[in-house]
Amino acid sequence: MIKNRVIPFIIFLSFFFSCLLSINNIYKYDKNIKNIDNNTYYHQMIKFDTLRFMSGGDKIKDQLKNGIGFFATGDENFTKYLPSRIAAAYYYFFNLDLFSDSEKKIIKTGIHVPFLVIQSFFYYLSLLILYYSIKNKFNFRICLLIIIFLSLEPTIFQYHSTFWSETYFFSLQIILLSLIINNEKTLSLFLVGLITSFLALQKELAYFYIIIIIIYYITFSKRRIKALSLIFLSFLLIQLIVGFNNYERSGKFYILPATTKFDLHLILVKNVVTKKENITEKEFFINEGIVALDFLKKSSINYKIQNKSKSPDLWEYREGILNEKDRVIFDEFILERSRYFFFRYPINFLTHAAIKSIHMLLLNPFHIYSDHKYASGEIYYGSKEHKDLIPFRIIYSIIIYIIILIGLIKSFNKKYFKINLYLFLSIFYFYFTISWHGNTRYILPSFIYLSFFFGFGLDKIIHYCKNTKKIIK
Repeated sequence: MIKNRVIPFIIFLSFFFSCLLSINNIYKYDKNIKNIDNNTYYHQMIKFDTLRFMSGGDKIKDQLKNGIGFFATGDENFTKYLPSRIAAAYYYFFNLDLFSDSEKKIIKTGIHVPFLVIQSFFYYLSLLILYYSIKNKFNFRICLLIIIFLSLEPTIFQYHSTFWSETYFFSLQIILLSLIINNEKTLSLFLVGLITSFLALQKELAYFYIIIIIIYYITFSKRRIKALSLIFLSFLLIQLIVGFNNYERSGKFYILPATTKFDLHLILVKNVVTKKENITEKEFFINEGIVALDFLKKSSINYKIQNKSKSPDLWEYREGILNEKDRVIFDEFILERSRYFFFRYPINFLTHAAIKSIHMLLLNPFHIYSDHKYASGEIYYGSKEHKDLIPFRIIYSIIIYIIILIGLIKSFNKKYFKINLYLFLSIFYFYFTISWHGNTRYILPSFIYLSFFFGFGLDKIIHYCKNTKKIIK
């Protein structure tokens, strides 16, 4: 009876700690800082990507209050669809405005503690769901270790008290994992497709995760046709809503956000081609701009370049396109350019991607600390503090991966074939779809599934230590 209460208590206690960290972060970093070079400001917690999400939500809130229908709200589906809608719901229901001065982008302070608390609550609720899904499949200690890892592991834990999109993504992963390993009831199958679709809307890299779900159910489901039908139906239902939203706003039905088509070009292609052809980033994008101009003329796409005093680059041409539906067409052109360079320099791309994939394995429990403390990542990466923290990150990463490796070996010995296949497919998917980027933050979606092997591994170590102690006695 006591055991049944231990894990829920740990989840509740972790939620409490997360709320305390959120309050601490708001107290320290809920500030607008004036840039040293001009009269603009940046907020220590809400900047760059997070500013895009939160300001997008603020705009949607204003549109809804002004009587604009939901399907006509928002801007171009440039990146992650769901984070700005989550922010919009928060600002709408709490009747809040993001900016105290919208022209200078000065963000109101003292309004976001409930946002972070709700975010943490959703995550720890998902852990509670996971616990009740696995408690009859593994022994108590394994369940305890898995939940402790997901509750308090610092690389994951740090995101619950900030505005990055990670926490809701982790939560959706955990709920989906709970549904898949638990049963094949009609409602569960419908929810699998629904959550998979929301997962894709929270982060672009999950758009093709539905393939992993299909492989799993084709392999193990006793009712394949029913399972796949329900999953497809609910998955497409949400995607059609997104497509209709884009159509009502832009006049073009599309689902995939822009970044799924040009992120490769912006990061991977740029890095490989500039090195291979010995040119600067600026030269690369200007050269691509020349090719883009030819495409715009041939496609009869209307555009207007704001600054005509210099050679426009690729992204200036994209920003100058007047109609959103034409930008969708232009993004397909960028994707085709990426394919062109891949086939031109395949070995260089593979080498670069391999190096970045290795780098991504380095864990970073200090990301949010540095994100709040420094004005930008570029400033932090050039700092002495970044260099000083690397040894700690390496040691921590080695310890975690050794335990996971032990857990992998144990899982093979225990023949957890069904759950292993799903975990392995998920780990490989979330790793290899983004590993070319090299950003250490992107290892974390795979970490949700690696938590099981951490639990298996630490359980094995504890069992070994106990046996060794008995032999010595």
